[in-house]
Amino acid sequence: MRAVIIHNPSSGMNQRHAALTAALETLRAMGWEVAARETRRGGDATRLAREAAAENWDAAFAVGGDGTVNEVLNGLLGSQTALGVLPFGTANVWALEMGLPLHDMPRAAALQANATARWVDIGIAQGGEGADTFGPRAFLLFSGAGFDAAIVREVEAQRAAKRRWGKLFFIFVGFRQALAYRGRRVTVTVDGARYKRRVLFAITSNAQLYAALFRLPPDARVDDGLLDVTLFHGGNALHTAWHFIRLGVGFFSRQPDIEHLRGREIEIRGAELPVHLDAEPVGSTPLYISIKPRALRVLVPATANRSLFE
Repeated sequence: MRAVIIHNPSSGMNQRHAALTAALETLRAMGWEVAARETRRGGDATRLAREAAAENWDAAFAVGGDGTVNEVLNGLLGSQTALGVLPFGTANVWALEMGLPLHDMPRAAALQANATARWVDIGIAQGGEGADTFGPRAFLLFSGAGFDAAIVREVEAQRAAKRRWGKLFFIFVGFRQALAYRGRRVTVTVDGARYKRRVLFAITSNAQLYAALFRLPPDARVDDGLLDVTLFHGGNALHTAWHFIRLGVGFFSRQPDIEHLRGREIEIRGAELPVHLDAEPVGSTPLYISIKPRALRVLVPATANRSLFE
């Protein structure tokens, strides 16, 4: 087996160098041919992944968090090259879904060295207007529009604080945004059916684990050809707090102000809402999302969440 390891040499290098070297040695000891390729600027991870696919490598490992995973998968779509991940960063939701340790790269490498490659669905998003237009861009985990995307946008604008404080900075920004953020009226269209709602945020999920904390929804599948849409109704900070309390205790099913929909094509229009894909800010609504069934191969170790798959 042959794998390309895609990493940013300037991102946390002092902490990561020894772990990454050990992970490469682990793969080689288990019979893999490994080549490390470095990113230098934005877009390099996608370009390097696309080159790995064109060269018919068996796998491309993204070294980092969900943002890096998203960049790499956008270069692998439709190819036989499977996506792997060596977790490093603030958020590693896909690594958690695969049951990988977040602070042990050699162990994560060993688990994926014996993994099975499986096809999964991918969400394709595009939207915005004028200079704010974005996409089409693929996402593996989820897309958010509204309150959660406002948090992501503010956090990404302060990368130094994000690197220093990690998840604590997300929590701090979340509290600050919750005090000011208000629900907005939008029209959500799912496979042609229209829903006019006042929402705080709308999450379109391909996988289950949201924000590394909640299974939302717990019955989502990455290979069923469908996307799951959750609308959080409400207008103010009290509604926001109530939503997250219920998310925290797992008590959010069949609530009148939390609406679950499922479909292949989703559109969100109306009031302008910020948008993120896999926790990376991309622009704002209007937002158009479609499902691309079984468009990406991923390495699925024995530790993975098996309920993700049909």
